[in-house]
Amino acid sequence: MANNITAILTVYRRPHTLIEQLQAIQNQTVPASKIIIWVNHYDNIKLPEIPEYLMTNVDIVKSTRNFGVWARFAMGLLANTKYISVFDDDTIPGKRWFENCLDSMDIREGLYGSIGLQFSSDNYWTFRRIGWDEKNNCNNSEICEVDIVGHAWFFKREWLCDLWSFAPDYSKFLTYGEDIAFSAFLQKKNIPTLVPPHPIGQWDLFGSHPKKAWEYGSETVGIWAQKESSDRFPELLKHFIDTYGFKLMHSR
Repeated sequence: MANNITAILTVYRRPHTLIEQLQAIQNQTVPASKIIIWVNHYDNIKLPEIPEYLMTNVDIVKSTRNFGVWARFAMGLLANTKYISVFDDDTIPGKRWFENCLDSMDIREGLYGSIGLQFSSDNYWTFRRIGWDEKNNCNNSEICEVDIVGHAWFFKREWLCDLWSFAPDYSKFLTYGEDIAFSAFLQKKNIPTLVPPHPIGQWDLFGSHPKKAWEYGSETVGIWAQKESSDRFPELLKHFIDTYGFKLMHSR
C-alpha cells in the first residue's frame, strides 16, 4: 500500500502546525508515497524551516494568490496514486489513520473523513457530529454514514473529477463549500460519505487527535471565527440542496 497514497497539507494561517503534521504523516503505519504541501497566499505568513529528515518525498507548491479551501484538492489532480488524503491545518492524525481508512475502504467504499456531520433538517446548525470528538461523545466504533465530512479526507483520486465538475465562484465560495460540494457530487454516483471507526481512546486510529484538534481548532484564525460563518454555512448547504439536488440523510 505504500505507493498508493498522496497526502496534501496546507500552510495558511497556522504555519506553526506544519512540522507536527509532517511528523504524523511520516510516521504512519502505512506510509504515503508522496506529500504535497500547498502554501496558500496569506500576508506575512512564512513557511517554517522544515528539518531535512522530514523532507523525504515532499513537494512544496507556493501560491501568490489566495485560492481558499479549494486549491489543496486541485493538488490531488497532480498525484499518481490511487488514494488522496487532504488535511486541514489544525489536524494531527494518529499513526494508523491511513491504515484505518484503507481497512474501511475494503469494507465499504466511500469518501472518508475524521469528523462527519449528520443533519436532522435542512438547517446546517441542526447537526450531530461523528468521529474524533471524544469531548462531546461523538465516537463511533464502526463505519458510520454521514452527510459531509471534514478535517481529514481520504478518497480515491479518480473521484476528484466529480468534485471539479463544479467550478466555485470564489466571491462566494472562497473559504467555504468544498466539503458539501464533494459529498453532493459523489452522491450522484451513489458514493457515500463515511467516517471510519474512531473507538474511544484508540487515538492511533483517529484522523485527528482530540486534544490537538481542540487546541488548534479553537484558535481564532479558523474559518469558524469569521463573522459571516454563521450565515454562510447554512446558505451554502441550502445552495447545494436546491441547485444540485443534494439529499441529506434525514430526507432519504
